[in-house]
Amino acid sequence: MKIFHPFYIMKKFEMLSPRENEVTDLLLLGKSNKQIALSLGVSERTVEFHLKNIYIKMQVGSRVELILKLVESTVVITDEEVHNGNQPVQKKWAQSLKDLRVVIKKEIAMTTRIIFHDIGDFLRKRPLFFGLLLFIAVSLTIRYIVIDLGLYYWLSYILLAVSLGVGGIILGLSWKKLLNGQIRIHPLVLIGVVAALPLLIALLDQIFLYTIIKQLGSIAFSIADVSVKAKWGISEMGETYLSTERSITSESIWFMVIGYSLLFFLVGFLSNKRIKGNDLATI
Repeated sequence: MKIFHPFYIMKKFEMLSPRENEVTDLLLLGKSNKQIALSLGVSERTVEFHLKNIYIKMQVGSRVELILKLVESTVVITDEEVHNGNQPVQKKWAQSLKDLRVVIKKEIAMTTRIIFHDIGDFLRKRPLFFGLLLFIAVSLTIRYIVIDLGLYYWLSYILLAVSLGVGGIILGLSWKKLLNGQIRIHPLVLIGVVAALPLLIALLDQIFLYTIIKQLGSIAFSIADVSVKAKWGISEMGETYLSTERSITSESIWFMVIGYSLLFFLVGFLSNKRIKGNDLATI
């Protein structure tokens, strides 16, 4: 009886060159492009060139598809060759499937890292697009916090203003270094961190509601076209409860906060240029 045994011996493809077959062999071992390049003594760009040719010849569009196709294209061996001592065929198959899952996981993780890295390079080379994405992420988060969710304690608004102002200046001062890759933070990570900053303020506001405002009993104030009110009461059952009210006549506060953030970013960006200019003048 004959069976197919993946991961036993991989078939060499006649349509691939000897070098391309070497690349596929290393690929099946879970090697990255850099590791393949080091093993073959070539550059990463050469490995990428070989992979593109392999994709075309094998009619696949990704590393994972290539792995699956290579595993499917195995040699046929007899059950006597598969048996090793008293080890049953089922165990060999189970180990083979396990190895396959490991390789596929490695390839998916590697492909994700490559895409993540490519997106970072793309954003660094296009500062206007990068800045636009950052602006959209921050502005939408701020709108959700201020307009949809609401902040109920005046200190929360002060913290939001201070954090956005300081963050804008720091971002402006380090913008050029970020684009040049001198600061080791991925652009997508930066967008996520900056956009999450207002969410941290919203969390603090909830803590204020259940601590400071609970001790005060109630609080009410207005800022721009937004009026908020929070009050702690006691129900007929003797349980404490929190009631909140918000009135928004326009979204002017959102535009104010966005303009405020952009202003501080420009201050940091222009200050950085001025500092560099002074350094060159002293030299």
